[in-house]
Amino acid sequence: MRHRPSRRRCAAALCRWVLLLAAASGAGAAAAADELLADLDHRLARSSADAVNAHLVAQWSAAMAPLNHKTASCELHAVSLATRLSRSHNTAAVQAHGEALRAASGSCARFVLAMATLPEVPRVCGSVSSWGPAQTARELRRRIAAIDADDVLRTTRRGTTCRAAYVYELENTRVVVRRGAATPSGR
Repeated sequence: MRHRPSRRRCAAALCRWVLLLAAASGAGAAAAADELLADLDHRLARSSADAVNAHLVAQWSAAMAPLNHKTASCELHAVSLATRLSRSHNTAAVQAHGEALRAASGSCARFVLAMATLPEVPRVCGSVSSWGPAQTARELRRRIAAIDADDVLRTTRRGTTCRAAYVYELENTRVVVRRGAATPSGR
């Protein structure tokens, strides 16, 4: 009879696998990735995140916008790059990477959370600024339910921190709809 590993061991093994995949997509698979991601990886290997972000901001439509689109679409190499580049002092670039990572966290939450450090989790677990209040409320509820349904995310510290960030935003921001007292009809 074979011994089945515990869920916690499976979660740890999955996190290790995701981190190995991230490392492979960040350096080893650059040749297989498209030119933009390979170029950005090469630039990041030669210089700092600040220097790469200065290039991205200067080449917004040719570099930053495509990178953020790929990140929001959950291309793992782009998510890995955006996560590393979001650790910069360039405010415009950090905000752009954060938006893309928040969009990606709705589709590939496990990977985004595996790439983020624990203090970064609340920044990537939030609403996208282009959403209206109703869409924000729906999407936050959907993401909370997705974490609740995912055994790995529900039981890991990053997953519970992400869920808490979603709940906090849902209950304490512009999407909060409170029931007021009934007004007299005046008849």
